[in-house]
Amino acid sequence: MKIKNLRWYIIILVMLGTVTNYLARSTLGVAAPEMMKTLGLSSEQYSWIVSVFPFTYAIGGILCGFVIDRYGLRLSFAILAALWSIFNMLTGLCSTWLPIAWLRGGLGITEAAFNPAGMKVTAEWFPAKERGLACGVYSLGTSLGAMLAPPLVVWAIVNYNWEMSFVVTGGVGLIWCVLWLVCYRPPEKHPAMIASEYDAVLADQIEVVKEKASLRSIIKNKSLWAISLPRFMADPAWGTLHYWMPLYLVTVRHMNLQEIAMFAWLPFLTADLGCLCAGFMSRILVNRGVSVLNSKRITFTFAALLMLSMAGVGFVTNVYIAIALFCVAGFAHQCLSITVISMSSDLFSKHEVATATGFAAFTGSMGNFLFGLFLGAMVAVVGYNVFFVGLGIFDLIGAMFLWLLIKNPQQKTQTVAA
Repeated sequence: MKIKNLRWYIIILVMLGTVTNYLARSTLGVAAPEMMKTLGLSSEQYSWIVSVFPFTYAIGGILCGFVIDRYGLRLSFAILAALWSIFNMLTGLCSTWLPIAWLRGGLGITEAAFNPAGMKVTAEWFPAKERGLACGVYSLGTSLGAMLAPPLVVWAIVNYNWEMSFVVTGGVGLIWCVLWLVCYRPPEKHPAMIASEYDAVLADQIEVVKEKASLRSIIKNKSLWAISLPRFMADPAWGTLHYWMPLYLVTVRHMNLQEIAMFAWLPFLTADLGCLCAGFMSRILVNRGVSVLNSKRITFTFAALLMLSMAGVGFVTNVYIAIALFCVAGFAHQCLSITVISMSSDLFSKHEVATATGFAAFTGSMGNFLFGLFLGAMVAVVGYNVFFVGLGIFDLIGAMFLWLLIKNPQQKTQTVAA
């Protein structure tokens, strides 16, 4: 049976996988207050558990991008998704912080697959003018997963224990793996693909020449650093919302577990809106004659200005205003993050895009790792306010890199990666 607009069903399938990815990733942050109390973990030990994830995620971004480009998307993504689900489930068996840290390391390596995989699907299935929106759609899963985590994890803790929360969220990922293997095929092999849709996608692919591109040549490309350095500045905000916001609301704002379940998901709801805004805003600008890359740079800069809201979180006395500022920051972060991630499919061929996306994820994760370690070591001394101010400013620096490092806003012919 042929399916009209099959590409949108495929990107929704990727979005569901992203939901399981972030559901597993976000479980720790929500379960942290109960887990730390039960296991007797200190803030410093928790910071090590939190920081090992972005460190291995940084490595995994490059490895997963290479594996997906080299060995194929369908099987590679399924195996990596199964592994991150298993690592998450095993966390519930741990009784000390060190094995939890090791499992978070494994989770980081394997969960890094979702962006290279998503961008490869976007590059293969969508024409250039739709890629920003497609990236926004599959990235909805990042916020949906994080949004579902607080009520689901609190439900598991209240009815069972904190250990069961990891089993539940990991089990959801294993179910998705089966769905992915059953439903996904590349466009040229998918039995439900309509010929006219396939021809439209092919006509808009970046021109490809026969010369091989090495990893070294990709790394030397200024366009890679144009999308990587803004990720280095932006990703710490997302890590803070996931791992430190629930702890901040409990320890500084004195919320209880039930209030966390009620309010901690709201910034991720607005983050979903940011995902959609990124695609729609750049598309509107393109329809008004702005080039694809310039439309995305404008969108990124707009969102970076909104991120200044994060700087005010620690200075307001009303906890609900603080949550509202977190919500604005969640919207802004996902808007700019999705924008810069989607640029990899505009700047690199479909044979290079997973590798380029993986490298950008590496730099973003290193920023997240370093920021998380510093926050964990210093928060007891200086408090959260100085870190919130920094997060409000970082993305303006990222916007500067984006404008300076891409001199020509036109797409260029790309070479085929091995």
